[in-house]
Amino acid sequence: MNIKSKIATVAVFAAVAGTLGAAQASAAPERGSVVVGSAGGPLTFPGYDNDPVRFDFAAFGEPGKSSGRFHVNHLTKDGKLVADFDGRVDCVARAGDLAILTGVIERADIPGLPVNVVGRRVGFSVQDESRGHDRIGWSWAYGGIEHDVLPCTGPVPFFRTSTGGYTVR
Repeated sequence: MNIKSKIATVAVFAAVAGTLGAAQASAAPERGSVVVGSAGGPLTFPGYDNDPVRFDFAAFGEPGKSSGRFHVNHLTKDGKLVADFDGRVDCVARAGDLAILTGVIERADIPGLPVNVVGRRVGFSVQDESRGHDRIGWSWAYGGIEHDVLPCTGPVPFFRTSTGGYTVR
């Protein structure tokens, strides 16, 4: 390969690397993220139809430097406890009005679950909708609460809330 070919190859690799770097930077989590609020509504999942759920978040920071609390409450439609737990937020990442956060469960009251979930990391997503109701997602809806998620990972926000709301910034 002659010198002109080597220079051309390096220039192409530099352009591709610059493009990929710019794309990754634009998708990178924003610094100083905040997720606060309380919202929920009736579930539409088989076996849990019309059970009210509520998710409370006060999360601050960025990946590697996050803090805050989360609380989850799930009752049956006639008011019996299905799950009530809370914990410490360990990661928050945000891009625009969508945030992903994870936290470690520190207290749990889940009468029907035969395993202890204290110490497990769970993941959440929160979509702050400017018009209409916000959306949220939670990791155990698909994989079970007995399994940890990786820090700052969560599902798509699949559940549209009907009460309350969140601020993501």
